[in-house]
Amino acid sequence: MLKLGGLEYRVISSSTIEWDVTLLNLLQGCGLADVTLHHGETAEGLALRVYRTLMSSGAVFDILACVLVPIAIDPLEWTPELMAKNAALFKRLHTEADKSAIKSQITTLVSNFFAQGLLSVRTFPSYSTLLQESSAAAEQLKSGANPDQPPTVN
Repeated sequence: MLKLGGLEYRVISSSTIEWDVTLLNLLQGCGLADVTLHHGETAEGLALRVYRTLMSSGAVFDILACVLVPIAIDPLEWTPELMAKNAALFKRLHTEADKSAIKSQITTLVSNFFAQGLLSVRTFPSYSTLLQESSAAAEQLKSGANPDQPPTVN
């Protein structure tokens, strides 16, 4: 349970397909559908980058309003209209307690998104790996081998 603007909210844990699609679209709109772990980046660094992306995104309030529902409402009754209404309310919050609660909730959401598989992480290949792969492909082309087939190992 989370209290924002004097109202109590809970995180949606059971959802409709409309909710699933809406949240995925919001994440994709922020560029967070396919997050890449950069070479040398730690898990903490990645989480901080995702947090900053969400905070700087114009969709952060929509995402919060998508995942939070007033305690009195059944999560399966969630609608895009309810999301819009709550996002408008979240944007007007001004107390330090509310601001702190929102920042904390975003941090929690980042962790939950990864845990639930809503954000996927790819490891960015190092320069040396890319160089090796491109050299192998060039050798295949020179030898007349089919570049769509893996190279043979002698």
